[in-house]
Amino acid sequence: MRPASSPLRHGWLLLLLLGLACTTSDDDLDDPDPPEHSSPLWPLPRACVPPSGLGAPSTIEDLVELVNALPKPTTLPCLLESLDRPLSLYATTSVAGAQPASGPENPRIFLFRGALTMSVILEGEASRTIELSSAIGDRRSIKGELSFPIGDALPPSAPYDQIAFGDGTSCGLCHGTEARVDAITFATAWSSDVFQDEPEQGLSLVFLRQLAIDCDHEAEPGRCEMLDALFGHGDVEPGDLARDSLLCHPF
Repeated sequence: MRPASSPLRHGWLLLLLLGLACTTSDDDLDDPDPPEHSSPLWPLPRACVPPSGLGAPSTIEDLVELVNALPKPTTLPCLLESLDRPLSLYATTSVAGAQPASGPENPRIFLFRGALTMSVILEGEASRTIELSSAIGDRRSIKGELSFPIGDALPPSAPYDQIAFGDGTSCGLCHGTEARVDAITFATAWSSDVFQDEPEQGLSLVFLRQLAIDCDHEAEPGRCEMLDALFGHGDVEPGDLARDSLLCHPF
């Protein structure tokens, strides 16, 4: 016959179980799980630091001034890294325009600063360019573009000269209804319609940050450098395209 357990033994067992439960609870409070999308590598060392007052360009001319102030040759990741934080960012899987996305992991990314909108992609031929638009009201904007790397100081006209095409710009092939901007006297500049993507093509900031954290620097160094430049140097917040503008469709 199995001997009966003593009340004393039961009492010690109960105290032991209660003590373990209390210890687990205290540990959970003192050592919470790390944030789901944190990275021990961030923030990254900042090599491309803008001169005081130049890190928040809000016009195309401001951006040219910033590029000219950065180390040469200036790469596109260097320019993105130099921008003041927080960055306002929106990404889309839209394949329309001269910077088509190639899927959720390689989206087209828009950055917003005042009237200035900048857009980049992470890989492919167009990943060496930044597209620029400066809003002027009535859902129209002045367009420009720069290609990287940049070895010498740029003239103020450079973003407008790069997109010159016939009696207008290469942007007019998609945006249309181009008109000369007489207020810009140092270059031939054109304005055209502002477009938006399909809202369901947008990607969450959480998803994009995780792309940056998971990027394989050995397999995709260029793509990872772009993601590091965007996410590795301070706060990033969600932005959006103008949702009362025209809808952009693929060619």
